[in-house]
Amino acid sequence: MKRVFLWALLGMVMMSFTGCKDDGPQNEKSIYLTVNSNEWKFDKDLQQFYAHFNIPEISSNAYNYGNYSVYRVYNVETPNEYQVALPETTYLIEVYTDEESGEKYEYYYQQHVNYRVGFGYVEIQVTNSDYMYAPENPERMDFHLQLLW
Repeated sequence: MKRVFLWALLGMVMMSFTGCKDDGPQNEKSIYLTVNSNEWKFDKDLQQFYAHFNIPEISSNAYNYGNYSVYRVYNVETPNEYQVALPETTYLIEVYTDEESGEKYEYYYQQHVNYRVGFGYVEIQVTNSDYMYAPENPERMDFHLQLLW
């Protein structure tokens, strides 16, 4: 009986050291980002459009030990709003009309939207396959950044 009592006491002491402890994130932040069509910049070396956002919440602690994810948001502030996790690849078509002959040509390509995270910033990148770029910038895009650290 004495032996059972000692084992029970030892078990209770050990449980007090391993009790419920929340090691989850201490901080969390949800940030919505918008890139209007005229705000996209073009990097000639990488052949891609990008938008740079300063995010001071991404400190060295958040960068090294946190989690971050970026989603593209469609139909913002409507009942049909939804998010797609980045990276996202969509398949597109561009139709051109030859001015002389009037013939229409269809070009199929992929658009890849991705992001990179660094100390204090997030950069959204848009790359088209075969570097298929119309004369204008990409359309307006909305994003949702989630940080846990």
